[in-house]
Amino acid sequence: MFDLSGKVAVVTGGNGGIGRGIALGLAAAGAKVAILARNEQRNRDTLAELRALGNPAMALKLDVARRADLKPALGSIERELGPINILVNNAAFAVLKSLLEHTEEDWDSV
Repeated sequence: MFDLSGKVAVVTGGNGGIGRGIALGLAAAGAKVAILARNEQRNRDTLAELRALGNPAMALKLDVARRADLKPALGSIERELGPINILVNNAAFAVLKSLLEHTEEDWDSV
C-alpha cells in the first residue's frame, strides 16, 4: 500500500492491541520500528514478530508517563535505528475514579 523503507517509527504502547497492530503494519511497510511499553515479556514477543518481517527493530521497557526516562530512550533509538520520522502515541493511561472524584492533578496527568 505504501513504502516506509528507511523510515524510523516509534510506537508507544506497541506491544499489544492496536499499538502492536500499528507497529507490525509499519514494519510490513518497510519501517524500522521501536516500541516503548512496560511489559518486558510482551515487548520480547512483539520484537520477535517485528524482526521476522525483515527490518531492524527494537523494544524498550518504558513507562512513558515517566518523562525523565523518555530522552535517554529516544537517544537510544536514534543511535540504533536512526532519526525518528514517525511517532505513534498509543500508550494507554487511565485514572480509575468516577468522573466527579477526579482532581486537577488527575486531569493534568492524563
